[in-house]
Amino acid sequence: MSHYKSMIKIAITPCLILGLVIFRDYFIRYQAANLQFNLLWYRVLFDLFLYISTGILLAGLYERFKKIRALRMTKVVLSGNILMLMLFCGVSYFGVLYFASIKEFFVFDFILMGYYAYLLIDSLRKEDLT
Repeated sequence: MSHYKSMIKIAITPCLILGLVIFRDYFIRYQAANLQFNLLWYRVLFDLFLYISTGILLAGLYERFKKIRALRMTKVVLSGNILMLMLFCGVSYFGVLYFASIKEFFVFDFILMGYYAYLLIDSLRKEDLT
């Protein structure tokens, strides 16, 4: 049963990270602009929160991945996430969705694509060695 929980966490992590990026942009663009405080502090705080939480989520992702790397379903979930991230990038590039205007979205999307590609290659390589 714990394998299924790890699988779900691996599948949800990129959506959570990209959701944080969208939330950060929404808050800075619409909410913090109406406040009387200096907007720079909100950007710094949100950037710190975003980068630190992304690092923690990716580190936890690798820890979960090590436990279930040999399962076939892991490779399917990793491939599905890579395709989903490529679809987000393609759709956003043509400006169809809201987050096409968020610069950080593309950065995090490419980082996540590379990270999931690394995990997929690592799981395939470990399969060949055993």
